[in-house]
Amino acid sequence: MAIKTFLLVIILFAFQISAYAQLRIKLGGTVGGGYIKGNSPDVGSVSTSVFIETNTVLFEEVFPRLEYIFAKDYNAIVPNVTKPYLPWMQGFAFKGVTTQYFDSKYFLEEAVGLLALNDRTFSDTNTWGFGVVISFHGGYDLRGYNLDGFELGIGVEYGLTFTNTLPQYLTFQFFFMYTF
Repeated sequence: MAIKTFLLVIILFAFQISAYAQLRIKLGGTVGGGYIKGNSPDVGSVSTSVFIETNTVLFEEVFPRLEYIFAKDYNAIVPNVTKPYLPWMQGFAFKGVTTQYFDSKYFLEEAVGLLALNDRTFSDTNTWGFGVVISFHGGYDLRGYNLDGFELGIGVEYGLTFTNTLPQYLTFQFFFMYTF
């Protein structure tokens, strides 16, 4: 029930009515490495995420982003590993994102938001934790004067929860974004 309420609140905020003449949508993803942790020591992990962002303003210059996150023990990509169970986590984040451009091409993006994270660090653990997520990305805008196009960069993201098994993750990542 708590996860349904959390997602409903996110959807209501993300799709607010806006007076913009043209709605812009950004789709993107990340891939990287870091660690995951529940009621356990840190486990080295590979991670990926996909997200959607719109230009509807939450606050001045802060835009909503909805993200799905998946992280799994790095042994999942190593050949010939015969472990019976590999720890993993998945979750959803709703962030407010703001961007500062240093010139027409280089930018710094900061985001902070709410996080719902499913802890699967042990085979008998399946709990949801709720908390916060923060991220920083630096990048290069390939769009030029065109509003459609790609943005590429690198960054870091940290998610921390305050309930159940206190799952958390840290990932250093490459990211890409396409604006429609």
